[in-house]
Amino acid sequence: MKTNEKIWILLSNLFVDTEYSVDELIMLGKAIKSTGASVKEIEGILKYEVAPVCGKWMRYPTIGPWPMFDEIDLLPRIQKHIERPWWLPPLIKNGLFSLGHVKKEWEIVKTAINGN
Repeated sequence: MKTNEKIWILLSNLFVDTEYSVDELIMLGKAIKSTGASVKEIEGILKYEVAPVCGKWMRYPTIGPWPMFDEIDLLPRIQKHIERPWWLPPLIKNGLFSLGHVKKEWEIVKTAINGN
């Protein structure tokens, strides 16, 4: 599995119908840190690759991939999204990344990645 694919799968956890404890989010951050990518790279992947694909499910909570995304389905969806023509904008800007709980959980994960 490629590094970005591992990051996609790990970050997709921020978009499911599961309440994580701070400790679980810290463990998620440590798992992401183990990929060797920088926080800046990871945040870009979150906002521009994962959130536009995973975040759209948050608009339809009754049909969403709860409690987790299927890797076999998720990976090609994200790949298709990032390979779309440059002139075609994402359907949802930042993929609802700005929703309170995703942003809040990301801050905890980011702190763990930074080792704080």
